[in-house]
Amino acid sequence: MVIINKILITLFLMACLTTLRHLYYFIQAYLTSTDEVPVKYRVSSISLLFLCISIAFILSSIITGITL
Repeated sequence: MVIINKILITLFLMACLTTLRHLYYFIQAYLTSTDEVPVKYRVSSISLLFLCISIAFILSSIITGITL
């Protein structure tokens, strides 16, 4: 049971890092964008899939809680 908890905590940290990475790139694109030169934040299909899975995992972890 201990190994499963360690795997889930590792997956939780990876999900947090993935979400923070996309948040950073989104803020960077938003701040560097102007009216004359708009900068779009583009996400590939695979990256969007990982982002959605990461957000779903984080939300389910918040709702159910993490037990050590």
